[in-house]
Amino acid sequence: MDPLHDPDDEELLSPEQARELAALVERAQLASGAVRDGRTGKVGVADVVLNAGNPLALGNRACGLWGTSAEVATTLFRLERVFADAGRPEAVVHASPTTVADIEGIADDSGWHAVAENVALVHRLDRADAEPPGTYPVRQAAEDDLEPIAGLLSDELDLSEGAERRLPRNLAQRLDDPRCLLHVIADTEVDRPAGFVLGFVESEVGLIEHIAVRPGRRGRGRGRALVGSAVDAAARAGARLVATHAEDGGSAQRFAEACGFATAYEVTAYTRGVDELFD
Repeated sequence: MDPLHDPDDEELLSPEQARELAALVERAQLASGAVRDGRTGKVGVADVVLNAGNPLALGNRACGLWGTSAEVATTLFRLERVFADAGRPEAVVHASPTTVADIEGIADDSGWHAVAENVALVHRLDRADAEPPGTYPVRQAAEDDLEPIAGLLSDELDLSEGAERRLPRNLAQRLDDPRCLLHVIADTEVDRPAGFVLGFVESEVGLIEHIAVRPGRRGRGRGRALVGSAVDAAARAGARLVATHAEDGGSAQRFAEACGFATAYEVTAYTRGVDELFD
């Protein structure tokens, strides 16, 4: 079954199709987060990835909380301790169609906070409709690119100095994994990348996890060139679709839609600060 097609309305996903699609995307996200030092598993009714070597949120999260209200509440309580024991400053849950619909009330009662309303967007890979290559040359990242990529990514995500210091090592691990995509676009004026795209391919699902272009180089097609390069690489690696995530209604969502992505389902991020456990 095509997870993107609703026989009753081709413009919409049915709940069952949204759940099927989200499960595929989350399986790829968990595998990506585990590169190379992480591990995935179950905590209660949640799927979890923990990766001490990955300072990014994609390496430390839970998803797929599917069960009774009591099971979900117990799982949220267990996740608090699991993330605390792993040395994380907060526990993170991403709630999509693979999570029970009443997660909002359960999370609120358990002391968790909704911190981001996002959407998942999907690009169907149809080679006949592929866009022509962009005017900016995109290449695979090399080791010399890792420090400037880490700096740009840190600025985009407002990471701590410690997280920025750990980023090059984590990015280097992704250079060695054939499932990972890390492409850069050169800056013609200085010897550093003008932008990069970070992605992953697993089980016929491609992900675009981060994309950034330096502020002075935006608005000239570099972002579209990076996205096109990642989508093309994912297709060559066997992906049937490519997914990305963006803030609901934000500029990143509009940019993704302009690049051929269609909004598929909502994703809400919930967090629980570890320090709250000891108040």
